[in-house]
Amino acid sequence: VSQADQAQVIPLLEECLTLSEEVGFKEGIAAYDCVSGQLAFGRGDLITARSLAEKSVELYREIGHRHGTAKSLAVLGKVVATGGDYAAASTYYEQSLAISAELGEKWVAAVYLVELGEVVAALRQLAWAAQLWGASEAVRDALGIPIFLVERADYERAVSAARAHLGERAFATAWAHGRSLTPEQALAARGQKPAPTSTKIVTSPTTYPAGLTAREVEVLRLLASGMTDIQIATKLILSPRTVHAHISSIYSKLGITSRSAATRYAIEHNLA
Repeated sequence: VSQADQAQVIPLLEECLTLSEEVGFKEGIAAYDCVSGQLAFGRGDLITARSLAEKSVELYREIGHRHGTAKSLAVLGKVVATGGDYAAASTYYEQSLAISAELGEKWVAAVYLVELGEVVAALRQLAWAAQLWGASEAVRDALGIPIFLVERADYERAVSAARAHLGERAFATAWAHGRSLTPEQALAARGQKPAPTSTKIVTSPTTYPAGLTAREVEVLRLLASGMTDIQIATKLILSPRTVHAHISSIYSKLGITSRSAATRYAIEHNLA
């Protein structure tokens, strides 16, 4: 949220807080703390952000609001990770993911798996990070949800660094293993050594050029065949917006700006 947007949002939040306090609506107060914590984080005020996130976690837990607890724990994890306390951040994210998995909120778990992966990578638990990212990608591919644009740069830097430190082969094995895990299994995979890559695993995302994911390669192939965004969406049972997001990601990764360039790249790299 930009500073200009915050100028409009904050008064509305304050009104929400006032009304919630007047009627004793604790869920509204907890939501205020969570969102206000995110806004403080966006301003770079980590002390305020942490305080508000902690209050939100405590209040959501008090009223037994599981989804809110998971959300505020993830916000708290992001805040403390930015402050450099990766061990605490890992704990918060793991607690958040455990709740999301229990609630069956797969798309939420996919987002938090990415963020936990970045945290444990900072703790040099690189194989586990790769498994978490692989598990997240499997869920996102199934649901047609790309990495949020605002999160993509940090994610790609973390993945590249982990791959470089762990080694291409070990990283690919861990990632491929992660893709076979449910979010719950990936969360429990800390310290587990991935099984050797079998001959059946030939489409690991790390085998594709330029960091393209399996879903992006699928979209690229259809694009190169001449399909429009709408036709691709229909073919893959995705929304046009999701297809557009995938294509934007493909263009960014390949450093291109046109469908013709994408088609040429697909042909040159045997992806068409």
